[in-house]
Amino acid sequence: MGPQDTSARTLAGYLAGIVLGTTSVTLLFLGMRAVMDVGGACADGGPYVSAQPCPEGTPLAMVGGMFGLFGSAGLIVWFGSRISKAAASVVALGWPALFLSLGFNFLDYGFHPPDAEPTPVWGWFIPGVLFWLLGGAPLAVAILAWRETRAGRPGNRLTSQVAASIPDRPAVFGVRPRHAITRVDTTNSAPPKRDGASDTETLDLVDDPSRLAALHGSGNLTDEEFAATKLERLTEPDRLA
Repeated sequence: MGPQDTSARTLAGYLAGIVLGTTSVTLLFLGMRAVMDVGGACADGGPYVSAQPCPEGTPLAMVGGMFGLFGSAGLIVWFGSRISKAAASVVALGWPALFLSLGFNFLDYGFHPPDAEPTPVWGWFIPGVLFWLLGGAPLAVAILAWRETRAGRPGNRLTSQVAASIPDRPAVFGVRPRHAITRVDTTNSAPPKRDGASDTETLDLVDDPSRLAALHGSGNLTDEEFAATKLERLTEPDRLA
């Protein structure tokens, strides 16, 4: 299905996934920031937990953001796959978007703590660096892979290797093997034949690939004889014309 065939319903579902994903990342970003404003942890208190109420709406934002990410991924993959592979692959951007945004919170508080501590505050700074590595490293690898794929270099190398590994095929995926079969002079040569086989029987083998394969499978032809006879058949002038 091409972009011109995309229905309004498919496009609406895809855009809904994008909006839901963006909203979910924003809720998690703001929810974590609100918790960090009160010291990085909050609870209602108890026998072993000091009372530090969470900011209003924070639990709902955090839980809603996490479940919203799963729903967003489902919508993007479901409807994006009906548009194109590239549209569906946008879902992979959710990972770096989440970790880079949360890492920004930690780094910001590492250099600008709310209680005016001496900076940098390593308890904020180190998690921020780790979060940026988790989000930035996959994104950098994906960008490099995309650039290589767009340039066509990996595909060309892989296609050439596959084509070269199958010498009895004139072309694979539109690329001619490097070791392509060329014309050879077979005027004074004959296909191998076993003891007792007539010239007519041997020539029949060349024109009957199924019989040739059967004799090779039963052990009546050695690997060398099979390969030589097959090459003789493939390099006949009428087949290469």
